[in-house]
Amino acid sequence: MDNVDIINLLLVLSTLVILYFLLLVAKRTSKKQIHYAVLSITASMLLWNVAVLLYSTFDNARSIMAICERLYFLGTILVSISILFTGLIFAQTKIKFTWKHALLFVVPSISIVVLLTNQSHHLFYAVFSLIPSKQNFGIYFTVHTIYSYLCIGIGLAFLAVFSIKNYGVFSKQSSLIFIGIMISLIIDTISTFKIFDWSTAIENIAFAVTISFFIIATVKFDFLNVIPIALQTVVDLISDSYVVIDEDFEIIDYNKAFISSFTGVSRKVSIAAIIKKNYDDLNVKRFMEFLDEAVCEQKKVSFEMPKSLGEAIVYYMVKITPIYDSGNHIGTIILKQDITEHKNNLQEVMQLNERLQSLATQDWLTQSYNRYFFDERLQQEIDLVNRLQVYGQESGNSINNFGLIMFDIDYFKIYNDNNGHLAGDELLQTIVTVVKKALYSTDILCRYGGEEFAVICCHTSEKGIKIAAEKIRKTVEDYKFRFQDKQPGGILTVSVGAAYYSTANVKREDLIKRADNYLYLAKKSGRNKAVF
Repeated sequence: MDNVDIINLLLVLSTLVILYFLLLVAKRTSKKQIHYAVLSITASMLLWNVAVLLYSTFDNARSIMAICERLYFLGTILVSISILFTGLIFAQTKIKFTWKHALLFVVPSISIVVLLTNQSHHLFYAVFSLIPSKQNFGIYFTVHTIYSYLCIGIGLAFLAVFSIKNYGVFSKQSSLIFIGIMISLIIDTISTFKIFDWSTAIENIAFAVTISFFIIATVKFDFLNVIPIALQTVVDLISDSYVVIDEDFEIIDYNKAFISSFTGVSRKVSIAAIIKKNYDDLNVKRFMEFLDEAVCEQKKVSFEMPKSLGEAIVYYMVKITPIYDSGNHIGTIILKQDITEHKNNLQEVMQLNERLQSLATQDWLTQSYNRYFFDERLQQEIDLVNRLQVYGQESGNSINNFGLIMFDIDYFKIYNDNNGHLAGDELLQTIVTVVKKALYSTDILCRYGGEEFAVICCHTSEKGIKIAAEKIRKTVEDYKFRFQDKQPGGILTVSVGAAYYSTANVKREDLIKRADNYLYLAKKSGRNKAVF
């Protein structure tokens, strides 16, 4: 078997390998842009191979050879533009075709027209041969060659950049495709520029090597099954600002959100300089302290950074994650999240909780505490005194004890009947305002029901309860209320009953009943009195 037979055999095997891969991709039911781009490369290579195989097989049939010549160059035209779009689509996952992409087909379209009409002008080629030294190309072939290599170069550049910027399965996919195409490109370059005077069929045989790399990428790394997504594309889609700095705190990489959030961003610029341009000195100092803490202590650090934008304040959560390899600090990832909406929502929830708490514990009319709050707080005070006495605290120590005062508006029904219920509501509100001024800040005023009120005097001595009860009575008596001249005696007063709690194990209901009984006694003894 001579060299020609060996080349033809290898050419047949190469064609079968390309055909196998073409069918492997074509049989997919769901195809994306990357599938069509790879199909285009494979079909162009197959066309190129078949042309060379038929040309060398039917070397005495001029009509078949003439057709093969055109198919040969048609394959070279299509394969270059296919490689360009494969690299472009692989790097960007999916592209939206525009008029700019359409312009890329202008030169290939002209090349096809020149090729098909070559017999009349020989601008593409004058003499075709599989041996480089016997080939004679026309003027236009130079344009075709430059454009083809330019397309292949750009396509390979996209794949190379993708491989460098990404990692994992996607990077391995692009690396294998890059190497496979590069092998064919080197062989084609040697043939095109006549560096070695071997048969151009060698480059067609090399296509089998290229396709073999495609097959490895498909079988081992799920190429065409797992659609590649560029890491940079993913990062740019993140709404949070993302930046990577090296061990000298200089910027290595960042996403679009970081550019939109900071001015003066570029690689190899100190992160401190960027923060200083966009924040005040205090925030710069805080940022650098947290950055040093994260790096020195080898831990993740999170903190808030507020920023004034006009009259509004925007809140950011900054997360710093140092990267260590074998104990050596090699870089740091910084993530900045806008948490303004979260903060505002949290503040609204807190305000709503406060409002609900107020509704649950305050009387809607007088804004004093309601009966529910009174019962809960009174029980707490009783439990506190009981607990302290169990632990041996002296019952005579006034700080451990408290008092309960109950007071009621005298002749409130008469006031309501004479002046109306709206005036009665207003009187209740005024009573609360007046009595609050007579109490200490630690005293708790509650509306017990109707015109009856209760005061829990916390941490108060027995003498203090008496004074507080009389002070409430006297304060109301001295105040000039609206419509008080219509009341019996021409004055508005309250009756007060008070009880002192200093003995453990008294029930809440018993204490209330005791104070209420004294209030009843004050009423019976002529009103406007304080009974202890």
